[in-house]
Amino acid sequence: MTTHVRQLMSLGMLTMLLLSGCSAPSSQNNAPSSTSAVPSAPASPTGRPSGPASSTSAPPPPSQKPTVRQQAEELADQLSIEQQAASLVMAGVPAAGAGSSELNAMKKQGIGNVFLRGRSQLSFKQTAAKVGSITKTLKSNVPGKLPVWVATDQEGGFVRVLQGAGFSQLPTASEQGQWSTGKLSSRIEQAGEELAEAGINVNLAPVADVVPAAIGTSNAPIGYFGRQYGNTAGEVSSAITTVNDALGKAGVQPVVKHFPGLGRVLKNTDTSTGVTDTVIGAQATDLEPFKEAISQGNAWVMISNARYAKLDAKNDAPFSKKIITGLLRQDLGYEGVVISDDLCEAQQVSTVPVGQRAVKFVAAGGTVPLCVKSDQAIVMAKALAQEAKGDQKFADQVREAATAILEAKLRQN
Repeated sequence: MTTHVRQLMSLGMLTMLLLSGCSAPSSQNNAPSSTSAVPSAPASPTGRPSGPASSTSAPPPPSQKPTVRQQAEELADQLSIEQQAASLVMAGVPAAGAGSSELNAMKKQGIGNVFLRGRSQLSFKQTAAKVGSITKTLKSNVPGKLPVWVATDQEGGFVRVLQGAGFSQLPTASEQGQWSTGKLSSRIEQAGEELAEAGINVNLAPVADVVPAAIGTSNAPIGYFGRQYGNTAGEVSSAITTVNDALGKAGVQPVVKHFPGLGRVLKNTDTSTGVTDTVIGAQATDLEPFKEAISQGNAWVMISNARYAKLDAKNDAPFSKKIITGLLRQDLGYEGVVISDDLCEAQQVSTVPVGQRAVKFVAAGGTVPLCVKSDQAIVMAKALAQEAKGDQKFADQVREAATAILEAKLRQN
């Protein structure tokens, strides 16, 4: 090779080296650009880079775990309209034990929420066995291995469903309201632990109604039985927030009742018709205990069966969109589960067909229609499904209620 040729080759190689020092490397194989400080990543066993992607291709967003709400929506969308409708209803069964035919009928319909009704002298162990049988039969009706809701009324005093050995003998709320905060908390937590250990995860308590001293026992549903914690909104608020915390700590869902207040009427909606409150309005102090519970954020709300002339003169509370959606949800900001009082045996709502009671309740913004008779609860579930099939707006409300229930069960699980 001549000297002239060698000089030309050397000159060419020098030129290439100079050029490579100021030009960008090839974009092949997804290599990072010269502006990136990140070196090329080694290939993974699949042949794809295992490090950061190039600047010319944005990396995929990091995987995020679905929120509880998103999980609930996914579960709700796995259910048929019939299953969504049935998931809303809470059906009553005897606290002393439900028969297999009764439970199987509920299972066939898809019901996954139960209320222990009446009075029972069964012991703690006997009750736990009965509850275990209920949950075993109905658990397949609840998606995602979530709990069957088993509720009862364990307020104390005259309203105490489970009275057998092993369950606390709580006095009336009027007496409980005289206890110190510490004593009230410890006694209610103990009672809650008994319920939880027996498989009961919802207590339809505490009573948030304010019964003025001037009315007292003349108030048939609450005052007559001493179910109120005090005669002022402040006394009641203090007590129920303590009870809510204590039940929650024990693993039991508290339910404040009876919104927007049942302390000023004289007749009982369970046994009378035409029960109307003419005092409670949107600014009434009777709402304060409910407001405190809402801000506390750990209790459901039960709706009274009475009518409230200042809030909605045309509809009983469980069928009033003004009260449930307007006052409770929009004005007071409550976003949780709204459960009805019993809609099956209550005389106040007896003129409305059973199935329509559930439909009207959900249409007004309610979540869980409660019926103390399981056969009528099945009628309710069927009516909800039928209405949803013919009305898309109502179908959306049923889906929303089913989602709210599943979300609550996910949080409780």
